[in-house]
This record gives sequence, structure tokens and C-alpha cells, in this order.
Amino acid sequence: MWGEDPIVVLTLILYGGRVKNTTTPLSVPPAMPLPDLGGHPKRVTFNSIVTVKGHGELKIRPIQRDDEEEMIEFHGRISEESIYMRYFEYLKLDQRTAHERLVRICINTSESYAIVVEQPAALPRPAAILAVGRLTKTSKPYVVTFDTLMTDQESTPQLGKVLLKRLIKLAHAFGFQVLTGELLVADHDTLKLCRALGFSLQTLLEDGLVRVTLDL
Repeated sequence: MWGEDPIVVLTLILYGGRVKNTTTPLSVPPAMPLPDLGGHPKRVTFNSIVTVKGHGELKIRPIQRDDEEEMIEFHGRISEESIYMRYFEYLKLDQRTAHERLVRICINTSESYAIVVEQPAALPRPAAILAVGRLTKTSKPYVVTFDTLMTDQESTPQLGKVLLKRLIKLAHAFGFQVLTGELLVADHDTLKLCRALGFSLQTLLEDGLVRVTLDL
């Protein structure tokens, strides 16, 4: 009986006034999973050593649970002005380094993924985080946002370029189609970098922001 197969195509073919019923299995392609930040794409190396002009050899890696002490030192080298430039609000050092906050941000999830650029330890100097970059999912399935933060002493175009290029590569590897972010109009260096890397820029006059967008 044709109803035994739950998925059938009923083809009616007329032959000299007669109707012939035939059934053909219907192949339904599996739904494509939506991208998230919790996978392990094979197209990207998560830990690598890069040489950055003015900084020497640096390590780029995912953020880790035991980075809390390094993150405290990292934030101690960032001024409140630099924090405002990145997050559009003033956050005091004790707020940024609160244990509850660091426990939350020193872990990657399917919704948020962070990487650090680290200066490797060399006696007597311990390892030190110089920059942090983060991808965050949005309500749009194939759109992901980014933000970056560097210590005041190490904030250079060369380091910023290495960090943002790695975020672009990660966003693409995770399966997203659009990378976007919002920057203050006064953040000339980052806007210049985004323009050089192919982002389109849209000024949001009422907010004093510029939205940068890159098709991956």
C-alpha cells in the first residue's frame, strides 16, 4: 500500500484515460546547523606563535579559566579612558577585576568566544596578556560581533591588525557570514584598521558611533 512509506511523491500519469499511481521516495536534505561559537572547526589553528613588529614573538590562544591573575595584571595596564573608548562607559579597575566578572569572562561558550595575545614568560618576567579579542553571537543567526582591547603601552597598529585578522579568521571558521562591531567616531586608529581590512563603515550620527561590517 502506498501509504506505508511516510514520505512519498504521488505521480499521476494518464495512459489512454487510465490513471496510474506510482510512488517515489523523497530525499529530504538534513537541515544545516546554525553557527555557534562552541564548536571546534578544523580550518583554523587555535594556538599559534606570531611575530609582531615591535613586540617580538607572541602567542595567540583561547582564553582559559586560569587566566584570572593575568587578566588582573592586564586591566591594571589599561586606563579608564581606553576602557571608555572601547565600551562607551567608564568602568573602574575594581569593577573590571572583580572575581565574579573574571570567572564569567575567562571561559568560552557557544555564545561568546575570546582569544588573548600573550607575551610568553621569560625569566624573570612572567607571561603577560597584551590584548584580548572577543566574538559574540547576535540575534541574527549568521551575524557575529567583535570587540578588542589592548594595554595602553602595547596599543599599536601592528598588534591591533594581528588581533583583528585572527578574529576575522575565527568568525569565518565558525560558520558566520557577517562580522560587525560599533566604534566611537573618535577611535580613528581602529576605524582606519577596519577600513584597511575591508570593512564597510556606517556613521550613526545620533549615537556618535560608527558601525563597521565585513562580509566573510
